[in-house]
Amino acid sequence: MPIFNYRVRDRKGNPVEGRIEAPTLQVAGDQLHHLGYLPIELEEVKGEAFHLSDFWNRLKKIKLEELIVFSQQLSTLYKAGLPLLTGLESLKEQTENPLFKKILTEVCRDIQEGSSLYMALSKHPQAFSTIYVNMIRAGETSGRLGESLDRFITLAERELKTRQRIKEATRYPKIVVLSLLIAFGVLITFVIPRFAGIFAQFKTPLPLPTRILIQINTLFQQYWYLILLFLLGIPFLIRHYLRTTQGRALWHRIRIRIPLFGSLFRKIALSKFAYTFVMLYKSGIPILQSLEITSPTVEDTLLEASIGFIQKKVREGKSFTEALRETKRFPPLVIQMISVGESSGTLDEMFLRITEYYDIEIENSIKRLSTYIEPALTLVLGVAVLFLALAVFLPWWNLASLFRG
Repeated sequence: MPIFNYRVRDRKGNPVEGRIEAPTLQVAGDQLHHLGYLPIELEEVKGEAFHLSDFWNRLKKIKLEELIVFSQQLSTLYKAGLPLLTGLESLKEQTENPLFKKILTEVCRDIQEGSSLYMALSKHPQAFSTIYVNMIRAGETSGRLGESLDRFITLAERELKTRQRIKEATRYPKIVVLSLLIAFGVLITFVIPRFAGIFAQFKTPLPLPTRILIQINTLFQQYWYLILLFLLGIPFLIRHYLRTTQGRALWHRIRIRIPLFGSLFRKIALSKFAYTFVMLYKSGIPILQSLEITSPTVEDTLLEASIGFIQKKVREGKSFTEALRETKRFPPLVIQMISVGESSGTLDEMFLRITEYYDIEIENSIKRLSTYIEPALTLVLGVAVLFLALAVFLPWWNLASLFRG
């Protein structure tokens, strides 16, 4: 996602500089505005010179687990009546991550100088997302900071749980593919070249599987540096492209068409949208602002566009349900439940029920995914083992036939 340098003034007129991550320049400006800043200058970071320290800091990203633990501890200290600054100083001393410790040091300094917590946190988007900062702002404004922190913890733990379930479902395929690659590498590096030397002495024609592996071995020996560059460079280029607006949009269009995985990605995006929106809405953030904050977090450009369309229609005076229906991106069940919630004044409750529904659907989809992946991998593994076995044993059978003849 693009990163923008900004210069703004806070509510006291003090100049503030920093960086913010957002899909577009317009969204970055809107996020700064909702944080209470007056934008002066905003420009996208492009073509920066490479600095080893910046690269190392990117590797030391603050994990979601660390942010959850920090929020849990801060919520506990705040509810116990400990002064905010004292609690932050205490948590800073306990933090082991050097990058997080440095950020908390700057946050404490800003608060000592009179800044609010949400303004101090908003200067560090690499650690505190827009959702986090806005929930903190709502908590500070309403005097319910502890409740806002608890809502973020629930939101983050739910996202973490979803990630873990997907990792568990794909762990077996990863192990199988890695094992095949290792076996393939050992064969073409150590086994097949010796076979080729032995059979060359007898001028025995080698079977096709063995010849294929010998050609691959020759290719690796002669052009290993190009192959290595290709294997390392292509993933880097793909990852860089997927961080651009065009790359993200292309990937999101492709992935929803992938068999089995496409429907799972859609359900995860809808579930994340519903739950994030209701957490912001329950924190006291208005509907339009909640939609704007939720939009870039769903990790689905098609759904982001739909949310933007909903914002526009609601701003024009249409009901939430009518705007949802016009997007043609939401299932009838979701539209019906939101319609009931909007007419009865229980919109937050309906969104929670939508989230529960999609949680069950995601769980079932992951189970089905595991059910389909295992036989497919077994088939692939069987074909690969058969090919490697033929490449190894067929030459010996040919050689034995030569000796018998």
